[in-house]
Amino acid sequence: MHKIFTWLLCLALFGGFLCSARLVRIRRIRRLVGGSERDAQITDYRVSPLDEEGVFKYAFKTSNGIDVQAAGTALETIGIFKYTSPEGIPIETRYIADELGFHVVGRHLPQPPPIPDYILRAQEYIRTHTEDGKLRPNVL
Repeated sequence: MHKIFTWLLCLALFGGFLCSARLVRIRRIRRLVGGSERDAQITDYRVSPLDEEGVFKYAFKTSNGIDVQAAGTALETIGIFKYTSPEGIPIETRYIADELGFHVVGRHLPQPPPIPDYILRAQEYIRTHTEDGKLRPNVL
């Protein structure tokens, strides 16, 4: 009986901790977002029905500066969305979603570091030489 009570007490404490952590996250998000974000209204909304080729188009804007546009088919969609970050930085993101995946471009997104010269030289050597180190014939 004592083990069951201890187990239930631990379970209740752990559940309370999870609820408390969730509430803290929600409060942080609300503080970042602010009241005007929660009360934003759609100010412009345009939707074109599918045309004879199955292409759709839509766009909308909100009172807090969000601007979204997209067009495409069931197999490929292109779009753009813009907004201002909580720090006041304008954010613009462009994307293409197709059979190869979701490809996104934006100045605010992290970029990989440049490939070091020694790696580029090694790749060129591998491209121009055989496994035994001889120059490949007809390599430009």
